[in-house]
Amino acid sequence: MTALDVLVIPLIAAAACALPIGTLARPLAIFAGLLTVVAAGASAWVGGSPFESVVWAGPLGAQLVVGMDGMSSALLMLSGVLFAAGAAASGGVRSPRAYFALWSLLQATVAGILIAQDLILFFAFWEALLLPLTLLMWHWGGADRRAVTLRLLLSWMSGSALLLTGILALGVGARTFALADLGGYRLAEGSQVLFALLFLGAFAVRLPLFPLHAWHARAYLTAPLPLAIVLAGIVSKTAIYAIARICLPLFPRGMADLAPYLIALATVGSLYGALLAMRQRDTRTFIAYATLSQLDFIALGVFVGSPEGRAGALIASVSHGLVVAMLLLLAGSLAGRLGSFELGTGGLASRAPVLMTFFIAAVFTLIGVPGSSGAPGDLLILAATFARSAGVGLLAALVMILSAVYGVGLLRMVFFGPVAAVAERPDLRWRERALLIPLLVLVIVFGVAPRIIGDLEVRDVPATAGPGR
Repeated sequence: MTALDVLVIPLIAAAACALPIGTLARPLAIFAGLLTVVAAGASAWVGGSPFESVVWAGPLGAQLVVGMDGMSSALLMLSGVLFAAGAAASGGVRSPRAYFALWSLLQATVAGILIAQDLILFFAFWEALLLPLTLLMWHWGGADRRAVTLRLLLSWMSGSALLLTGILALGVGARTFALADLGGYRLAEGSQVLFALLFLGAFAVRLPLFPLHAWHARAYLTAPLPLAIVLAGIVSKTAIYAIARICLPLFPRGMADLAPYLIALATVGSLYGALLAMRQRDTRTFIAYATLSQLDFIALGVFVGSPEGRAGALIASVSHGLVVAMLLLLAGSLAGRLGSFELGTGGLASRAPVLMTFFIAAVFTLIGVPGSSGAPGDLLILAATFARSAGVGLLAALVMILSAVYGVGLLRMVFFGPVAAVAERPDLRWRERALLIPLLVLVIVFGVAPRIIGDLEVRDVPATAGPGR
């Protein structure tokens, strides 16, 4: 399998879904996601894919270069799982041909970001992602969807303007846009700080890094539930990937100079998200702020800059993608039974034991209970943070404590609150269980054997330049 395969698969699915094929659009979108898992997994198993390149603007050094390393392979597998699960959960949508064509196109743009090895190509996919994402929100979102979509669009495009400026200035000066060639380009320390800020201007918004999260919660509430799964589970992780694979290797001195400030923002953002999650009385808003806390915690592992921090960030990224999919699917199931996403009206412990079991597993993974996939990544990030600064490490440990508090609080309000009127059969149906069981199995497997993911980052981490850069 080559890197182009993971791009071509969803593109073919998008074209096929646009055809008058009736009820086949949804199975095609599911199949494209699963086939992407196979293609990316094959690449990870054999140790990455060979880079493929075509020179299209020789005098400028612009090339169409694609390839997969360990980190991109892991995130591509996660992408395939989430897009398949999201498509399977997209039952009864209006205009299914248009919906699933855009859905598969969104998957293709995510894949393009993760395989691009040239900054021009990377930027093309980075911007192309906005088209299917905003159209899906605009036409299939909830109340106030258009205002929320415009807010997200303006926020992300503002960051992209900075990114384009940085790419053009760097590429023209180096006479190449290929990441492999740019790794050997010498930049003064002051220039590295400036370029790092230009690139981070786009990546931090899409993550989002505190305090650039104004679009975040409302987008999660407005997006269709399946779209919220991929928005939280993989689209946000493209920013983590970009920081780890572009900013750190190309601007090591600049990122080192900015690290204290970035670590501070990530720590504050993680605490801020955790505190807000504790105050929510709506499951989707709760998930939005818990995700903000988790994403900034993952970013903390990247900003620390050590191999342990990066490995922890990758494991935590995969774990968070799986668990946020579980939580959003469970929130949808819960709302279908209670008629609302509001918390505190449950009392379902005795009437929905299977639903409660899946909820407990998801929450335990979210808060990093040992044995789940949430524990290894969080502990690696925590260890890397303590190694850099004991004070920041203590604050990071506080984030984990707060996550336990809001996780247990969620379970208490959903399952042990006052008894409310629910459907005659409140427990999960087999179709709902079929979506959740594979996610639960992956959470357990990666919890028991986290090196399956962590070793991919350690194996393929780019070498940073020495002091002469």
